[in-house]
Amino acid sequence: MTMLESEFKVKKDSGMHVLLVDDEPDFLDVMNRLLDKHGYMVSEASSGRSALKLARNNHPDAILLDVMMGDKSGWDVCRALKSNPETKDIPIIMLTVMAEDESIKRSFKYADADWHVTKPFDIDLLFFILQTASHRDDQPKLEKKIASLIKKDRKMKKVLEMINPKLIDHNYDFLKSISKK
Repeated sequence: MTMLESEFKVKKDSGMHVLLVDDEPDFLDVMNRLLDKHGYMVSEASSGRSALKLARNNHPDAILLDVMMGDKSGWDVCRALKSNPETKDIPIIMLTVMAEDESIKRSFKYADADWHVTKPFDIDLLFFILQTASHRDDQPKLEKKIASLIKKDRKMKKVLEMINPKLIDHNYDFLKSISKK
């Protein structure tokens, strides 16, 4: 059992609806099977335009969004969803091979994504992020768990900052005092 599994007790049968967006059919198939195996309901889109339509019509609990697609970049899709009052609160996880600092910054500053995860990715990390995204209503409990993880393992803070700098900068004020230590 990994540290993330033991701390967050990654649940199967979450009932969470995830919109999976990627233009690679093999990746969609593998991810759909993985998410389904862990109890997630999955909708798929293979283009930016279809992702926008599905997100607006189905209002998923979270979106896993590739950056590089044929018709519209994932960044543009994310930006459009985050600027729409009806979809702005849907957590969007950029799931991409683009690992350069500029790409990560673009995910957060231009597209306003909630997370940036690079392929290949750690499966436990992905499920941790999906659980984090799905627990927006349970923020105090989640904050305590994140703070506990950081106190136990300083490397965890760096991992969390790397995949989502908003954790320290914007969303979790309680972490600012921990990050200075």
